[in-house]
Amino acid sequence: MTTLIDVLDTAVKIGLGALISAVAAYWHFKQRDKAESAKEYEKRHRSLLEQVAEQAEQLNHVYLKYWALVIEWVRYEKSSKDWPSDRRDELEEIRIELFSSFGALTSAESKLLLIGENEAYSKLRELGEAVVQFRRTCYVDKKSLTEEEIEQQKAEIKNLREGLYELLSSTYQTNFT
Repeated sequence: MTTLIDVLDTAVKIGLGALISAVAAYWHFKQRDKAESAKEYEKRHRSLLEQVAEQAEQLNHVYLKYWALVIEWVRYEKSSKDWPSDRRDELEEIRIELFSSFGALTSAESKLLLIGENEAYSKLRELGEAVVQFRRTCYVDKKSLTEEEIEQQKAEIKNLREGLYELLSSTYQTNFT
């Protein structure tokens, strides 16, 4: 015969089992949500780093086109030849393109600040400032301009670019492997 105590005992055991199962399920789902959120954050962080690298490379690409035309002008000047006017027109287009590419650079800087990559932000700013300095000091019709001066500034920009990519690569690999 079943007594009230047996019924209560069974009810308590079933209730405790259900409570333990509910707590375990809640904890499991909470952990899974945290892991999924972390994974999504890492994916977004990585995507932003890739975008920053692309935007920095856009600036570099335009800067190299500008560099090539300026160095060409210096060589023409050195050989006392007239630089073709169509090349001067091309240079003007590239100057405008260089100016426009700084919009992408500003966007890249804001992304780095957004994700807390302050050191990479500083490196990117340094790179941008070096390109601006190059543009201010190395230009067509500057009679005192030499290939050595241009190459020295180009080497500095190259080192800054490599430093930026080294930092981005380190962050990219360290945080997500």
